[in-house]
Amino acid sequence: MAATLEKNLARNVRSDPVSGLSCRPPCAVQPHDSVAHVVREMTARGVGCALVLDDAGGPGDPPGHLIGIFTESDFLARIVALGRDVDLAVRHVMTPAPRSISATGSVLEAIELMDGGHYRHLPVLGPDDRVIGVVSLKDIIHYLVEYFPAAVYNLPPTPMQAQPAREGA
Repeated sequence: MAATLEKNLARNVRSDPVSGLSCRPPCAVQPHDSVAHVVREMTARGVGCALVLDDAGGPGDPPGHLIGIFTESDFLARIVALGRDVDLAVRHVMTPAPRSISATGSVLEAIELMDGGHYRHLPVLGPDDRVIGVVSLKDIIHYLVEYFPAAVYNLPPTPMQAQPAREGA
């Protein structure tokens, strides 16, 4: 049974498109937005990154083209650690030209990009190279857990820990 699941996973991770994952709509901001505004937007949406687009568009308009990404890690390393002003425009502290993946790219491609670059978030682009979502490390983990739910959900908090004594009376 486990061997069949592993074969299915190995096959599907190569063929399943990233668009099949539960991508979130992006938290889109513009380059002139302040870091304080961007962090408020990220907090309000409960996300760990904001995509900086050349034209975020209005309500109902498609977002513009991706020019950068700003993450929680960027905030800590480039603002807090350096004592910089949060009124600074995000374009000065974003990661420019971030790696991204096409919506038709495979889950394996996303895993390899994220692992190779140590990314926790990967922008997903549609056929017109406009952002359609963000895949997070959490989305990848949920995808993988679907193949082995019993093995994952039944793990003790510390799997290799030995019980020093019997519990109970």
